[in-house]
Amino acid sequence: MNSEIRSAEKQDIPELIKIWKACFSDSEDYIKLFYRENFDRVKTLVTCVDGKPVGFSHLFDAVIKNRNVCYKALYAYAGGTHPEYRNNGFFASMLKHIQNEAVKNEYALFFKPALHLIPYYTSYGCVKGSELKLVTVNPEEIRPFDFTDLSYKEYNRMRDSAFSENTYVKWPDEYIRWCIKDNEFFSGKTFMTELDGKKHFLMVFPKEDKLIVNETDLSVEQLKLLSGYLCESFGSKTIEAYMPSCCEEGEPILTSFIYNSELRNYYTNLILI
Repeated sequence: MNSEIRSAEKQDIPELIKIWKACFSDSEDYIKLFYRENFDRVKTLVTCVDGKPVGFSHLFDAVIKNRNVCYKALYAYAGGTHPEYRNNGFFASMLKHIQNEAVKNEYALFFKPALHLIPYYTSYGCVKGSELKLVTVNPEEIRPFDFTDLSYKEYNRMRDSAFSENTYVKWPDEYIRWCIKDNEFFSGKTFMTELDGKKHFLMVFPKEDKLIVNETDLSVEQLKLLSGYLCESFGSKTIEAYMPSCCEEGEPILTSFIYNSELRNYYTNLILI
């Protein structure tokens, strides 16, 4: 078998969809939405065997910002090899390729590996980069609040302002636009509310009998105040919220491994959707 790694072209998309369906549990409608919204701006690499795409990785632009210093970064998302072509070292070659590019072009490379793949990524020099806290909030008294839909640009401005004093992953507007559209695909909402004289943002979606808070700048105590109304609005019994690792409550959740960077414990989110 002759293999090569190259940039994907639009005519590859039908094969990319087949690989994605074989590797992950997403619906075809979702996969088509992903490529329709992202293909022209995301660097998609494919592993080809005898000219046929059999594996891929998708690279999103990002910046890791440490106060006034910005470090170039790429987020490697949805990487894999079609099951029929596994155990031939193709993904290892892909991983080495993108690592070499990171070193050559001086940017940090970060991933969200599945838990069972952590030893694999560790063996290739990737180290723990960040974690969040998963906090469960049971609904309290129902108090009505006003919620206003947020555009992706407004959301990103509020997000940057909220986390600017921390080391955090700063996403371009177009990535936030995708996250909001992705969230809407799963019946989610992205909105703003005012509490204690300050405006706050939330990105949430219902999952079975839970309301998942993908991201917010609310504290846990503030979220508890809204919990009854939020659960009533979405027909949920409880809330699970992804909060910064400095949160005193919650279960630690590993959110990224990083390569080619000394940065650790940075805040990253919106890679969970």
